[in-house]
Amino acid sequence: MIRIGKKEEGKKYTKRPGCYVIIERKEDNKIAIATEGKMKFFLGGGIEENETEIQALKREVIEESGYSMKNIKYFDKIMAWVDGGKRGPLDVTATFYIAEFNEKITEPIEKDHKVLWVNPKDDKHKLYHEYQRYILEEYVEAKHEFEKSVKKNHKRK
Repeated sequence: MIRIGKKEEGKKYTKRPGCYVIIERKEDNKIAIATEGKMKFFLGGGIEENETEIQALKREVIEESGYSMKNIKYFDKIMAWVDGGKRGPLDVTATFYIAEFNEKITEPIEKDHKVLWVNPKDDKHKLYHEYQRYILEEYVEAKHEFEKSVKKNHKRK
């Protein structure tokens, strides 16, 4: 597992396990990102005590978007030293999944969050956290490699 960021000497880092999701929209290959003010990030967040990753992910996505998810698949895990703002320095272990929105089940609880649909190739530099930018770069590359292999296999037929 890769680690992103630089640990600053003399700072006490709080462990923060989290899980995040890359929500795909099949019809235009865009992905959902959340905004909070000027910050942009993947939907998801911290795992609460006695929650599994998937339980936390489902809760966070409902809180931030109001939607349930379907076709949830593991993508990758990364560690990072980050400035957690009000939370202080954080030692993040983030698990990433890929999924699709299923159905709207409620209004978002976090009213300051908005969901935007973006082109992952064009908007990867806009994510707030370096570790999320890294994961999006990995996702874009994996999609590209998958599409190349599909085209190659299609030509053989």
